[in-house]
Amino acid sequence: MMAGRIGAPVRALVRRSPRLNAALWDTQYALGLWGYLDEAGDGAVPLSLIETWAPHPTILDLGCGTSANLSFPRGRYRHYHGVDISRRAIETARSLDRPDASYAVADIRAYAPPDRYDAILLREVIYYLSVAEAADLLRRLPGLLTSRGRILVQIYDVQRSGQFVAVIRDCGLAVTTWLPPDAGDGAPDAFFVLTPAVAES
Repeated sequence: MMAGRIGAPVRALVRRSPRLNAALWDTQYALGLWGYLDEAGDGAVPLSLIETWAPHPTILDLGCGTSANLSFPRGRYRHYHGVDISRRAIETARSLDRPDASYAVADIRAYAPPDRYDAILLREVIYYLSVAEAADLLRRLPGLLTSRGRILVQIYDVQRSGQFVAVIRDCGLAVTTWLPPDAGDGAPDAFFVLTPAVAES
């Protein structure tokens, strides 16, 4: 209980300092705390969903981490651009030599890419922001999309992340939900597809 009381203020303080935030994430990657994600089994899902609205897409992956768990076969996408605040994570991502890919070390809350994208990914990222930051980000992202572009938000445990699910549903975009077919009776992860009005027409 006490750890939870202390942890929330510390996380809020770190979020307000980009330098502290980056150092914290670099330390976690250096310690291998996120290595288990590289073996996650749903890495083929994002591209398969994106291809339903944008074959051969350009993709912006915000908070990409190492991106090692993404399955993006050559020829099925035009360009992939990954962004993460952790320099260590991006170094690992670059070492994968993914074709047609570029990377940037940046805070996704303020990142302004030079291009527009057919898909913007937020894979298990949104709950590392405050609720207000998540809402601001979702309001800003449609301006980074092409005319056919959509936003794909992945949440690992929808039952424990209710406030962020509410932010997604109240962001002003059309929202559809896709659940993995083998989710079972537990607390499944979910993919939310956010569609601006221009992409619906």
